[in-house]
Amino acid sequence: MNRFFRLFLVVLTLAVVNGSFVSMAFAQAGPTDGNPGPGPTTGNTQTNSGGGLTNPLGSIDSLPDFLNLLLKAVVDIGVIVLTLAIVYVGFLFVKAQGNEEQLRSARSALMWTVIGGLVLLGAQTIGLVIKSTVESLG
Repeated sequence: MNRFFRLFLVVLTLAVVNGSFVSMAFAQAGPTDGNPGPGPTTGNTQTNSGGGLTNPLGSIDSLPDFLNLLLKAVVDIGVIVLTLAIVYVGFLFVKAQGNEEQLRSARSALMWTVIGGLVLLGAQTIGLVIKSTVESLG
């Protein structure tokens, strides 16, 4: 059961990451040659007649902007995983049915889930603090 749940979380995380990055790339990429570009039914190929490279991240053109986008994506995915972990911990408590050993295991899982949530929120806070510090220095 534990291996299946971990595999499920990994697959779900990869699906969300892939879907969010692809949708961000298509939402931010605009037409470069006057053509409307790919629509929902015309496929996903886009030509660039200017001969140059097109930035797949759209308006992201610096490392701090990219890192902020990456941190936001990690936090968004982490919130989904955290929610699923809390639901799983709830099932552990229900499954314990008064068994002291299983209740101890469920309490431990709840404690580590809460610690993981605090680390997730702390990562976002630390990122914002570092960003404001760097901006004040430069």
